[in-house]
Amino acid sequence: MKYFRYWIEAKHRINIFDRPEEINLLVGSNVSKEDAQQEALLRAKRIEERIASGAPKDEYEAGIKEYVAEVIDDSNVVTVCRYGAKILNTNQYSVLDLDDYPMGIWDMFKPVRKLGKKERIVYKFEESIRRFPQLGTDFRIYETAKGIRIIGSKYIDPADPGNQRLLRKLNVDWLYLVLSSKQGCYRARLTPKPYRMRIKTIRVRTPLVCETDAYRSWAQMYEEASQAYSVVRLIKTMGRDFSNDRVIKLHDAQCNAHKGLKLA
Repeated sequence: MKYFRYWIEAKHRINIFDRPEEINLLVGSNVSKEDAQQEALLRAKRIEERIASGAPKDEYEAGIKEYVAEVIDDSNVVTVCRYGAKILNTNQYSVLDLDDYPMGIWDMFKPVRKLGKKERIVYKFEESIRRFPQLGTDFRIYETAKGIRIIGSKYIDPADPGNQRLLRKLNVDWLYLVLSSKQGCYRARLTPKPYRMRIKTIRVRTPLVCETDAYRSWAQMYEEASQAYSVVRLIKTMGRDFSNDRVIKLHDAQCNAHKGLKLA
């Protein structure tokens, strides 16, 4: 998982087939903005050299291009996403948001057919962990506005092709899996989606937006409105209780998981 505390946007001129072209770069650093400026210069040079040589683009773990609101530890970081909500990025736990469930032909003859949608998702997940013990044994199961969030104490590497196939069987969204694989972590939204609270929205185009007065003013209004909503509601736990883990306590507190408020 790569994240950066300092961000800059830089324009550089490079030669592309003997023609000068201007490129825009968004570059992060964990040292300083000055260090990010130096990295931008080096990156522009590498881009120029790669194009000139015809070499393919390097394959590497993508950095999280979001403003870092809090570093809990090396495995858990809170960032601000493109619409202003806070996101937990973790490579300590597995986080699965399930908005639907895998339906089998025999399900029409099982008790699951009489359950509501969210109850069915939980029922099918419990079936899955009996079939796939590699998922682990310890889980926290939450209700969300549209479905179910599962947090497992065992980290299942989303970049592993076998794990990707397994998680798709659970109906984990494939776009979420692609992002998790590229960034080397799972993501869990901690604060409500602005539109669900019917408040003014904001577009966080780059991490630099979070350094502006306009964003700070919006964030204060957003945080106040968020107190009336929950992002998740704890339904049940399975296996070992890990509710006292520092990261889980932060997740539950910021999500208002135990307040019984309207989900957003």
